[in-house]
Amino acid sequence: MRFLFWKIIRSVPKPTKTALIPIASDSPKVPLGVMSRIMRALLAIPAALWLFIEDWLWEAMLSLTSALAKLPPIRWVESQIAKLPPYAALITFLIPVAVLLPFKLAAFWLIAHGNSVLGAIVFVAAKIIGTAFLARIFALTKNALMKIVWFARAYVVLQVWKQRIYAYVRAFPLYHATRSRMRALRRQFKIWWQRMKAQ
Repeated sequence: MRFLFWKIIRSVPKPTKTALIPIASDSPKVPLGVMSRIMRALLAIPAALWLFIEDWLWEAMLSLTSALAKLPPIRWVESQIAKLPPYAALITFLIPVAVLLPFKLAAFWLIAHGNSVLGAIVFVAAKIIGTAFLARIFALTKNALMKIVWFARAYVVLQVWKQRIYAYVRAFPLYHATRSRMRALRRQFKIWWQRMKAQ
């Protein structure tokens, strides 16, 4: 584990200048560059992991709700949502957030009072359901939402920030090694699945 951590730290690009920060009057000085690299790695890696999970869950729930949208009653409801003006679309988009917020707060309350398993189950369930509704409603109302100036600007800022986080993580050699390994595992699984189907 220690080797993996230092491998990640060493793979972070070094800053152009290096300064020294005195820890204490009688303590050795720690290079500012090393501290900066450690902090960036500690912040960027969890952030990127969270974003990867969010994007994967968003796409998965969007695919699921798109399949459900083939049902006539749901298709009619979605056609009405797609016709909403910008701020009505915004209110509709925020409804799942408002409805599921008490459940997420209840999950944190359960975790804080020692019911970690139940709290985690409630939080994950609320997260999945909320993401499913948000992903589908956003797909239906995106054109209307982008007519709201501040919303469109916030959306662009979020996308730029996400791409910067992704680009930073992709700079790690460990990322490419892990990605290559995952591709190899997917190929092996595909071969195994084809053999199972052939039997």
